[in-house]
Amino acid sequence: MQQKRNDSGVLNFYLLKCLVALVDHSHVSRAAEALSISQPAMSRAMSQLREVTADPILVKGGHGLIPTAKAMQLREFAERILGEMSELLGNAVAFDPQHTSYLFRMVATDYLECLFMDRLVQHLGTRYPGISMSVRHPVHPSQFNKVLESGEIDFAVGMLPSSLRELRHRLLFRDRIVCVARAGHRAVGKALSPIEFAALEHVVIMPNTVNSFGEVVDQALAAQGLRRNRRFVTPNYLTAPHLIERTDMVALLPQSLAARFSDRFGLVELALPMEMPEFEVYISWHDRTHRHAAHIWFRDQVMQSLDFKERGPDWAYAQKPYSISE
Repeated sequence: MQQKRNDSGVLNFYLLKCLVALVDHSHVSRAAEALSISQPAMSRAMSQLREVTADPILVKGGHGLIPTAKAMQLREFAERILGEMSELLGNAVAFDPQHTSYLFRMVATDYLECLFMDRLVQHLGTRYPGISMSVRHPVHPSQFNKVLESGEIDFAVGMLPSSLRELRHRLLFRDRIVCVARAGHRAVGKALSPIEFAALEHVVIMPNTVNSFGEVVDQALAAQGLRRNRRFVTPNYLTAPHLIERTDMVALLPQSLAARFSDRFGLVELALPMEMPEFEVYISWHDRTHRHAAHIWFRDQVMQSLDFKERGPDWAYAQKPYSISE
């Protein structure tokens, strides 16, 4: 005859621990002591177990209480489940980068991939063979939150629009906009007027379909009814040095990037006809991964890779971050 099952209760994590303790100790008080709970609490737990399992759990024996055959069988299942739960929770809160394989996915421009990722890869070196990274080029800033929330990417590296300040973020460094040209360019050493500057042949960098790098320059020119002479438009920062090396085109670049390529391509700065503020570069992530052990570790590695004590020429103008927003 099939035993009637009572489904009115819930066999939860706490009750599984109580079941194991009751079977192991065959005594309510000792089981309670083993779990550091009160004897009445253990009695209530045993009542719930009896209701859920339709089994008395402990019955009278020759020398006190003994577990039933069903309770012994349930204990084996409970111990296995508790072990798996412990392993699952342990993996969720612990992270061993030297022995764990993990892929971190990021959105970044080729400028930051070249400048920032280069230093991060060098920092990680061969110490963490299982850690890998992938970079995809930027989506529109309006999509940042969507791809981070969905888990499509883990981090976004770049300038943080004011509309996305609700994302978790850390300031990595500051940079500024400069205009560069080949060393023999006719405008080198001249104080250009806004009209003369706008009339130069410009390589315009548009990392996404809407915004161009140096948009603040375009806005300042637009206020005077001017627009840059766009001879070549590209989504890639690293295209610009190759194009201006042997032409009379000029380009707006981050100063840290211009400094890295100045000797290789013979680039020099042209004086801008307006004052330019610094811009800030952030690493951003969604709150859903904020407490994830692997992500906490990776964010720390990112900050450690920015060693401002030993700056190379590419970091000559980058500024150490002054705040962390987490």
